Amino acid sequence: MLGKCIGVGSSCEVYEWDGEEKAVKLFHTNTSREEVELEYRNSAAAWGNGLPAARPFEQLEWDNRYGIVFEKVVGPTFVNRFFEQLYAFQAMDYEYADSDLRKFARVLHDIHSGDVSGIATEQKGHLKAIIGRPSLLTDEELVALHNYIDQLPDKRRLCHGDTNVNNFILRDTAPVMIDWMHAAIGNPAADVAEVCVTILYAVLPPETPPDVNAFFETSRETACRIFVDEYCNLSGISAAEIRPWHVPVAARQLSSGALSDEQERKLVALIRTELGL
Repeated sequence: MLGKCIGVGSSCEVYEWDGEEKAVKLFHTNTSREEVELEYRNSAAAWGNGLPAARPFEQLEWDNRYGIVFEKVVGPTFVNRFFEQLYAFQAMDYEYADSDLRKFARVLHDIHSGDVSGIATEQKGHLKAIIGRPSLLTDEELVALHNYIDQLPDKRRLCHGDTNVNNFILRDTAPVMIDWMHAAIGNPAADVAEVCVTILYAVLPPETPPDVNAFFETSRETACRIFVDEYCNLSGISAAEIRPWHVPVAARQLSSGALSDEQERKLVALIRTELGL
């Protein structure tokens, strides 16, 4: 029943399953049963409430690993499309009404307008737990960061909780957000801010040609502005409400352990500057 590998993430691999219509997400052995059950429940709630999520079918164990069987979602991720355009030196037409960035903003707005039933996680406590104790932050900085998070405005809206640009798949019929483990009730500005921090502070792979890297540098500010403008026009919130959430989502990214030294330095500088440390 286990087919070819079609995707690899930081916590899992994804394989074709039982033909061409399904896929199984097999988590690494350090992922607990409780975490997998949480993702299954959140995914079921999102899909059941008509949100842009892959349909989950069942949980299973395979070769001593926990997994979830989903509908197979076929299409490039936002990152795939971005690099295709970048390496072709194609103009990033962010102003275009149906650009990928605008689609991303619309999908997030749809999620944030969704039914919260079936989602039980509280955003701020969960965010602190994910951040953990990053080695690049001192104990004093971590205390200041937690205090900062506590003072951010509370809301009771559905949030995806992991708006990694790899989690946005551009399926032909309708875009889909995957990886709902960190879905929570809270302030949608955090989801938007995570995309902004990725765009503004991303460091391209070291093998990226200098001219491609330079091309990217000239477009990142525009990309962020267009994304935020589209979301704000749809939601009615302001860019000023999103900006304070850059700090905790930067700390969350810092805790991933998957960033280059340069990107870690940039995120640490952002956090310290905003915390006044």
